[in-house]
Amino acid sequence: MPDALASWGCQVLGGCAVIGDHSWQHRRSRVVRVRDQGGAQWVLKQHQDQDRYHAERDAYQQWVRALGSRAPRLRCHEDGLRILLVSAIPGEPAPWPAPWPAPATPEPGSIRHATELAMHRDAGEALRLLHDAQPPLACPDLGAAKTAELDQLAPQAAGLLTRRELGFARSEAAALTAAGGQDLVPCHGDYTPRNWLADGGTVRVIDFEWARLDAPLADLARLHLGIWHARPDLREAFLDGYGYGRHLDDTAAATLRGCAAVMAVWLIVKAHLTGQPSFEDACRAALGRLMARHT
Repeated sequence: MPDALASWGCQVLGGCAVIGDHSWQHRRSRVVRVRDQGGAQWVLKQHQDQDRYHAERDAYQQWVRALGSRAPRLRCHEDGLRILLVSAIPGEPAPWPAPWPAPATPEPGSIRHATELAMHRDAGEALRLLHDAQPPLACPDLGAAKTAELDQLAPQAAGLLTRRELGFARSEAAALTAAGGQDLVPCHGDYTPRNWLADGGTVRVIDFEWARLDAPLADLARLHLGIWHARPDLREAFLDGYGYGRHLDDTAAATLRGCAAVMAVWLIVKAHLTGQPSFEDACRAALGRLMARHT
């Protein structure tokens, strides 16, 4: 651990021992699991980026408690050092089938298939709890809001995507205006199995550094771009758990598509800036699949 993180953690906990490093390869944050002198386990997370720290701190303070035992609880934080101390929660990283090659659907009725369906159904239930953490706020024009997001990305995206790709994303974002007013709710912002912990039949949720107010369907964009393209059975289970039913109506499907197009551009830019070429290629392929289905 960096000295500042270790020193702060031990001071708050009255002594601790590091028992695991869970930092991601991109190293935009440092994440370690520690054990205090009483045997309780905690997670220390230090952000490099001020915005990501504030987003996660605020999410814990305002919204994450709505998840109850499905998410860590914030014990304390240090704004100057951008450190969060949260409780360690049970569970193992959820399986995340890679989109390429397309993950095969297990034999219907098999234990594996039932387990995967149950996990995605429960993940849908967990997300609904987060989205209901506060009363929704009205957004009169989601299309204008998503177009503004693309405008902010444009200088960086221009060198990474073709004019056709950017034009597709912009047209899908602009089309959201036709759906009329939308509600904005507390969203996770990076809701994929890599941020789920599977604990028996319960999905617990971690990593809220991209949390913000957004359209509910925007939180499904990562799944729509990823594993759902080859696993509609998982999509149906998730939607059922969330409360949509097993399918989206035409308006909701168009909203998800528009949010996913903007998300794909953002992911490509993010992957490039953080030096993740394989992830960048996967995101570009996801955008290509989206375009192939809807152009």
